[in-house]
Amino acid sequence: MNNLPGKPLSLRVFSLSQSMGFKCHEVKEECVFNLANKDCNHILFLLEGKLKLSCNNFVNRTIQSKEFVFIPISADVKCKVLEHSRILLFTFENLAAYFDKEYMDRLLERCSHYEHSFIKLPFCKPVENFVNHLALYAEHKIDKKLLQDIKEMELATILKFFYKKEDIANFFHPVLGKSLYFRIQVLRNYRKEPHVDGLAQRIGIDKRAFSAQFKEEFNMSPYQWLLNQKAKHIHFCLAETDKSLDEIRTEFGFKFAGHFTRFCKKQFNCTPIRLRRQLAYEN
Repeated sequence: MNNLPGKPLSLRVFSLSQSMGFKCHEVKEECVFNLANKDCNHILFLLEGKLKLSCNNFVNRTIQSKEFVFIPISADVKCKVLEHSRILLFTFENLAAYFDKEYMDRLLERCSHYEHSFIKLPFCKPVENFVNHLALYAEHKIDKKLLQDIKEMELATILKFFYKKEDIANFFHPVLGKSLYFRIQVLRNYRKEPHVDGLAQRIGIDKRAFSAQFKEEFNMSPYQWLLNQKAKHIHFCLAETDKSLDEIRTEFGFKFAGHFTRFCKKQFNCTPIRLRRQLAYEN
């Protein structure tokens, strides 16, 4: 297991590095960590302990022992360790590698009826046995690719047969779509190229075809969707970082403070400084 040294929350944030597949981590109380690999999806299983997790605009969600959450590609993440914790982290690229098309279509049909809400799921008995076995393999340094592949499919089978489709649809909501490849390419690249023209070029699609496919996939124009994503990441920065307002303004491409303030008023109904104060008070 990886041991992360405990530090006061205000002093340092650790990056929990993760290659593909499953990996166990042990984190001490009062650690703060994020996830280094933003180009992949993650499922975080909390074997024991207690965390307070922020993911994009979902701030300070408490994760208890024997609960698990999904963290999509490109998400901003920050975890505060409230109690000494043992974590199993599963990192993967494409959900379609684990579920058949019929099941994926059923999930998409269910999640199309409601907005995404960041949910956590409890361990059922098969999940509890599953994560405990993987923790045991990690303790004995058993890390074989074939075993990893088998366990990935086993996890998919458990999720499919031991949880309601409505819960799994909500859980994986951000990455479910009609064209999973296109959606993943957008999610993986929009932070590298946050403008419509550049994003279409980066993905390798003509702008007109890109806009049409985007609207079909996300049910809104790429311009509006990119504004929504920008708002989520600004919300996270205001809530969970010590960056100054000028640093945040510059990072997200606002040349003037007035433009940044107007954007925040439109998105959050308040100025950035007032929103930061509100979020600090809620913390």
